[in-house]
Amino acid sequence: MNLNLMLVALLATPSFGASITLTASDGFGSSSFNSAGLWNNAAAPSAGNDYSNAGFLLRTPAVANSNYAFGGDSLSITGTGNFAAAANDALMWKGTGTGTITISNLIVNGGQLRHGSGDGDSLTLAGNITVGVNGMGIASQGGFTINSAISGSSAITVMGNGSGSAGRMVTFTSTSSTFNGNLILNNAQSFATLADNAVFNFAIGAAGVNNSISGIGNMTLNGDFILNLTGASTTLGDSWQLVNNSSLTETYGSTFSVAGFIDNGDNTWSSGVYLFDEATGALTVAVPEPSVALLGGLGLFGMLRRRRA
Repeated sequence: MNLNLMLVALLATPSFGASITLTASDGFGSSSFNSAGLWNNAAAPSAGNDYSNAGFLLRTPAVANSNYAFGGDSLSITGTGNFAAAANDALMWKGTGTGTITISNLIVNGGQLRHGSGDGDSLTLAGNITVGVNGMGIASQGGFTINSAISGSSAITVMGNGSGSAGRMVTFTSTSSTFNGNLILNNAQSFATLADNAVFNFAIGAAGVNNSISGIGNMTLNGDFILNLTGASTTLGDSWQLVNNSSLTETYGSTFSVAGFIDNGDNTWSSGVYLFDEATGALTVAVPEPSVALLGGLGLFGMLRRRRA
């Protein structure tokens, strides 16, 4: 092979970024989010590389009223998947005042997202989040708005906020999330809101087979439910508990809706054979399929004809 051909071959060969990991947890007052910190390549996160906390605590800079974008191609936050309490297998925001953290490709698999500042401090998380098989935990010590579009089907757990203050609210705002796993508020001091126009997706299957919003916390529903009924049963009386109102404290706002359903004006929503009732949190097959109703009508008509004969 001549020199020119060798150069062409080298230029045509794709280059792959490195997988970079933390070697220890960031200590108080330190941050590896945008610096060499404790990364195993001793360099600040940069494009072309994928990063993982490797089960350690990754802190953001403790700077007031500041916004940061993660420099790498992706950031994975891994952990044990134990969301009983806030832990250090996490990404922790340590800013004060207001701040926005943007991560274009955030993958959370058993780890936690933590607002680690105070009640008067507000965090906004932007970008995209993929929830891995071991789920994602969220712990907030102040207002935590998640603008990121979320995908995945494993559970998201909103943990207790430590004070019971509604000011420590976790608010989901994305209008393009495809996430269709369970949302669990696992503590009486868990607070979450589905904002106006934000979406929550439900995958509806055979009777009783679906993801849900559940737990013992406080859930405000101002956004839109999107129901995938492709695999849903149509048998009269079948039901799916979408919102577990027996233990959850839920509030439906005036902007709540079920996409593609008719608002019946009595806190119920209907589409075809299906009815969603805010009072029960359940979706039911409330009317028979047209073919079943037609057969029933024909049977009744036949009985009437025989009686007249």
